[in-house]
Amino acid sequence: VEGYVICNKQGVVLRRFPTMPQELADLYGHLIRHLAAKARSVVRDINPQNELNYLRIRAKRHEIMVALDSEFLVIVIQKWQAA
Repeated sequence: VEGYVICNKQGVVLRRFPTMPQELADLYGHLIRHLAAKARSVVRDINPQNELNYLRIRAKRHEIMVALDSEFLVIVIQKWQAA
């Protein structure tokens, strides 16, 4: 695990990985909050009875896992490389 960020529903960082800079944690919180809100709305548009609880994003070097809750947003960042 490279880092984690715990935010409230407004994207304000409550906790972060000890070695992660505050600016980077704030950036993750802000950007992922907006992405999660859009993803949640897409899931609701497809079927209003469904709720988005978990989001996984894989990029070239990182994998970002997001757990969504009504009060909090938990973001975990880990290194990823092809097998």
